[in-house]
Amino acid sequence: MKRIACPIQTILALVVLLAAASPAGAQSLFTLGETAYLDFAGTIPGANYYAPGDDETYLHVSIGSRRLRVLRGSEVLHEFPVAVGKGAYLRHRDADSGGWLFETPVGVFSVGRKEVDPVWYAPDWHYVEKGRAVPAPDSPKRYFPGEMGKYALYLGDGLAIHGTRNQSSVGRAVSHGCMRLSKNGIATVYPLVKVGSRVIITQ
Repeated sequence: MKRIACPIQTILALVVLLAAASPAGAQSLFTLGETAYLDFAGTIPGANYYAPGDDETYLHVSIGSRRLRVLRGSEVLHEFPVAVGKGAYLRHRDADSGGWLFETPVGVFSVGRKEVDPVWYAPDWHYVEKGRAVPAPDSPKRYFPGEMGKYALYLGDGLAIHGTRNQSSVGRAVSHGCMRLSKNGIATVYPLVKVGSRVIITQ
């Protein structure tokens, strides 16, 4: 896997350039299930103006190399393999209801919430994908303790960086949008970031 050698300022510039180059009809990128929504038409928080400070700790995720880096300014503190969205599309059973595109979105995000021992709430796609009946939204069958590992960092709209029960999936394009780290990876990253810490996701 290639490692990114360019400075983070260049990465941010590329994010903004790609956003500006997107045609109007292709400006929305969806990840449903581990639901994330990103609109390149100007609603990425800080994307046009944000640059990390020299003493700021933040995360950078490269989807292409499937690596997550913890940085302070330009210094790389840690680097780990990370699982990312698999890029598959799942059609809804009801043809008129569309479907789900399982991709990790690019952009500038921030940690909105941190959680120890998170419990995964399974969306409809989980049951459709497995050919099972979809339970009621408040059904106890929707909740899966341990599925997200010991720690989770929520970035908004269901998008998260978290651990996983399936350690072999780390470093691969297999998720439904979220980013999965190994037990050691998420245990290292979790205490280093706080609510409000930036997460930059690039291709």
